[in-house]
Amino acid sequence: MNSDFLKPIFLRYFMMVADKGNFLSAGKDLNISQPSLTRAVQILETNLKKKLFLRSKKGVKLTKEGEIFYLNAKAILSFNDKVLTNINENETEEKKTSKEVISFGFARYLASIHKENLLYLVKKNFKDKTIKLIEAESNTLNKMIYEKKLDFAISTIPEFKEGIQKKFLYDDPFCVAFYKGHHFQEMKEISLEEIKAEPNYIFRNGCEFFYYNYKLNNKGIIDFKMIDEMIINRKKNGKLRDVIYTDSNSTAAHCIKAGLGIAIMPESVAVDQKLFFRLISKPSLAREIYLINRNVNTYKDKLDSQTLKNALWL
Repeated sequence: MNSDFLKPIFLRYFMMVADKGNFLSAGKDLNISQPSLTRAVQILETNLKKKLFLRSKKGVKLTKEGEIFYLNAKAILSFNDKVLTNINENETEEKKTSKEVISFGFARYLASIHKENLLYLVKKNFKDKTIKLIEAESNTLNKMIYEKKLDFAISTIPEFKEGIQKKFLYDDPFCVAFYKGHHFQEMKEISLEEIKAEPNYIFRNGCEFFYYNYKLNNKGIIDFKMIDEMIINRKKNGKLRDVIYTDSNSTAAHCIKAGLGIAIMPESVAVDQKLFFRLISKPSLAREIYLINRNVNTYKDKLDSQTLKNALWL
């Protein structure tokens, strides 16, 4: 049996439903919709070909098979915690082990959304290796790959130096996120000019749209130092429409929900943060998600594009 459906996030959803005794309470604690929880449980039951819950008007309770699966799910997640501990071992401990160390870098916000799935994939494909996980901005990851300080990285900025190998995974379209009741809510698509006309804008320092839009308008390659200088100058100029500067997508989301402003961000971020959003019509841009590496051909077959797309499932 293919066990790819045993994703940690599904196991956590299943266990929360079992602990709470109903989908509604579990959804509130997890801050996700009831349909998402139901779908996750259905995927588990379909693949296992077993009913995990007995459903009634009062709620749900585990079947005998469900009780067995609950104990196994708990054991799997406990093992994942041990994997996290291994990943965060310091350099001295890594040198003491006889296992080969494989290092993975993940663009910071991608890691925050998909860490469990990515760890599951890494653990499955590199059982005999010590894993080192690094979360950073994409430009930092690209530099570390080039300097051979990382074996693999999932990057959201496709600006690579010679010698770096890359595999395209998928596009993540940019959108404009806004608060409930904003006039954008009545529109199907928003142009960049309409966004620029808004008085209050939340600027995220790690916003890839800044990079993609500049590159489009200048029809050429820009380096990371130039991007950093542009962001610094933007802050110094103190543009009136920039009401908040932040490094955090979560902080930006809280500010948007509070009605403090709007922001351009990848669609996946807006979905994850449960924001109101619309796609940008002109220009239509998307951040590009890549697996990058440098001279690590030995393991390339263990990280095929389709497997990574599955791991980055939203």
